Amino acid sequence: MDTLQAMKTFIQVAEAGGFAEAARRLDMAPPQVTRAVKALEARIGARLLHRTTRQVRLTEAGERYLQAAG
Repeated sequence: MDTLQAMKTFIQVAEAGGFAEAARRLDMAPPQVTRAVKALEARIGARLLHRTTRQVRLTEAGERYLQAAG
């Protein structure tokens, strides 16, 4: 997945508040969404999301990245 698509995927995860909802909105499989966000995090060298079994929250870096990307 290219960087622009990974950025769009990250934005959807942030707006949807989770990977499953973002996957539905993007018509993608949830593992694809997870891989895209992980690849984006690796590419920029920062953790963008705090993931737990119950929720997904933006990190400080994620908040800054979302503002810059959105």
